[in-house]
Amino acid sequence: MSDALFVGVDVAKDSLAVASAPAGLALSVPNSLEGRQDLIKALKSHSVALVVLEATGGYERPVAFDLLEAGFNTVVANPRQVRDFARGLGELAKTDPIDAQVLARFAQVVQPKPRPSASAEQADLAELVSRRRQLVGTLTQENNRLAMARLRQVRRSIKKHISMLEREICSLDDEISRLIRADETLSRKDDILRSTPGVGPNTSAMLLAHLPELGNLNRQQVAALAGLAPWDVSSGRWKGQSSIWGGRADVRSVLYMAALAARRFNPTIRAFAQRLESQGKAFKVVITACMRKLLVILNSMLRSGTKWR
Repeated sequence: MSDALFVGVDVAKDSLAVASAPAGLALSVPNSLEGRQDLIKALKSHSVALVVLEATGGYERPVAFDLLEAGFNTVVANPRQVRDFARGLGELAKTDPIDAQVLARFAQVVQPKPRPSASAEQADLAELVSRRRQLVGTLTQENNRLAMARLRQVRRSIKKHISMLEREICSLDDEISRLIRADETLSRKDDILRSTPGVGPNTSAMLLAHLPELGNLNRQQVAALAGLAPWDVSSGRWKGQSSIWGGRADVRSVLYMAALAARRFNPTIRAFAQRLESQGKAFKVVITACMRKLLVILNSMLRSGTKWR
């Protein structure tokens, strides 16, 4: 495959910029169904080894899904990883945008492992879960506005919007539940995840939607994917404070809430948290460690196909 192209796709809200390494492919198409079909048609006229996109707040998801459905090895790369790569080559200043050519060179040099193709049910679930999360965010904002509103007409307007949002969220919950139950694989995984104290339907749905690799990775890999792997900062004899970064923010957010619940109701996580607290660990350190431990447990349960015991 020495003559194969490594393709980078710079995803924006309205457009897709495409480049390759080695050079041979350069085009721009609308970020629409028709535009993505044109992109796939163009790619099929070449030998393509790998396509890399940057994670851009969800705009990349339909692009990645269509590319995977068309049979192309596709990776959605962490922007920080691509930026560090480009800066290491001296090709990207701190604030420069990551463009298609940078992504193409990243694909050629790093050759990140492609993810497995998502099923149509998986893609639908991810879209429903993302929409639910958006509405919950809007609901929180409206409740905050209601707390500050004085004028009766304004309060009435906000309350009306809150009622509508609550109905929409309930409707989405029903849709998500029906979709999971209608798919044998998703239903089996959901039953396993929700058997764990601290893991409810929303946590399970988020993990199924946005961490589909769960159950197929080792503990280090799954922690890194969620952005929960500790990174050491040290040089010689000096050792800085370890921290976490990167990974899938939506997954990390829902794991935070699950860890808070598990810290109260899950005997394994509760004992683990108490041990760390007895060592004088700060709350942030304790809850992050609980998130990581809970995720590792869930990964092991899905891998073995066993419920909580």
